[in-house]
Amino acid sequence: MAHSSSLHRSLRMDGTPEPVRALRNMLASFLRDRGVAEDVVRSVVLAFSEALDNAMEHGTVGTGEVRVRLRYTPKFILLSLLDTGSDKAPLGRPMTPDNEAERGRGFQLMNKMMHYVRVRSYPQGGTRVSMLRKLDGSSPGG
Repeated sequence: MAHSSSLHRSLRMDGTPEPVRALRNMLASFLRDRGVAEDVVRSVVLAFSEALDNAMEHGTVGTGEVRVRLRYTPKFILLSLLDTGSDKAPLGRPMTPDNEAERGRGFQLMNKMMHYVRVRSYPQGGTRVSMLRKLDGSSPGG
């Protein structure tokens, strides 16, 4: 059976966790169906979950829309999340990691799980998080 190499979904946020869980499960199934190693699936889903949680908290304030795009090839996985909110990502401001803080570790985690993470805020509103995970056996975050 031929499997599509991309997945595009829009998620309407209504303040409940069910759509988020469904999207995480869909992502994991999509990657498993393409034979992606389980440790990579877990890493990608964890990074995706962090990005989605940020979009829910800062970009949609509980309601709104997040557009998710996934591109899979045998060489890489590319994920993109675009929220429609008005919050701006704190770009250009260096943040000192605080090992005692309970919050603010999402981007550190995304960078550890993925080879490349980029965040871009748009003047008209919305933030896009793009993440790339290579499938060549190299470790991300290095």
